[in-house]
Amino acid sequence: MLGERQKEAAAELTQWWDGIRRGGVGSHVVLLVGPEGWGRSTVLGELPDMINTADAPICPIVHISGRSLPHGHGPQALALRDGLLGAEVKGQAAALLCRSRLRGAPRLGTGTLLLSGIAGAISLLLASLAAAARGGVADDSPASENGAAARAAQVVAAVSASAPTLVVIDDADYLEPSLAVTVIENLIDHQDSQVLVVAAVDLGSDLAAALTTRARYGPTAGKVHRAHTDPRMGYQSRAELVGELSPHLTTAQAERLARQTRTFAEIFAATRSQPLS
Repeated sequence: MLGERQKEAAAELTQWWDGIRRGGVGSHVVLLVGPEGWGRSTVLGELPDMINTADAPICPIVHISGRSLPHGHGPQALALRDGLLGAEVKGQAAALLCRSRLRGAPRLGTGTLLLSGIAGAISLLLASLAAAARGGVADDSPASENGAAARAAQVVAAVSASAPTLVVIDDADYLEPSLAVTVIENLIDHQDSQVLVVAAVDLGSDLAAALTTRARYGPTAGKVHRAHTDPRMGYQSRAELVGELSPHLTTAQAERLARQTRTFAEIFAATRSQPLS
């Protein structure tokens, strides 16, 4: 269950997804900006169910939690690689490779040429990742611009050309900034990709500033956006949220719960685990 502010943010993200899955707009990043405890994780947790509706095909979804990643560029890059190349993405990549082999020669038309190109790119990227995992590539580090995390992001981008993909990064400020920028830009700057990256960041986020600044020029120009959110979490805002989530409470009960909590996240937890009567 979401409050009105969180519903508005989720609805905006869903609209972005609808535009991308229908094709023609390419890939984009939407930053969900708000203070810790605003309910960003709650919104991101509800998003997959909102986009996988009856009239829309189920899409590959990648979910990365910044808090759960190890510290340091190298270990974090390898964890990001594994997170990006989850079962859904690998399954789509395998299906593309299989279809490409079955269709065979490019005489079947432009669609086959495009499919063959995508499949070829995926095959090469996966091979390079496998070689690096065996120690066969010594000229780049996992966190470099051509490292394991960047190439994994390129695989996701290539897969998305035929299967639009949602990449959710919760608590994105816990990622190493330069590594996060490298991964996100590799997800969205592929010409034929259809990726929506939703990254939850703090107010005043260095990562958000870096992505926004770099998107003023170059391959990601016009592809980084901020969701419209109201970041206030004062007492009155908390009382209003309690009323939205638990309309059966009296005004006095809602105000008491608002006084007992400090953040929206605490209110979500309280109303979910112990609805008051």
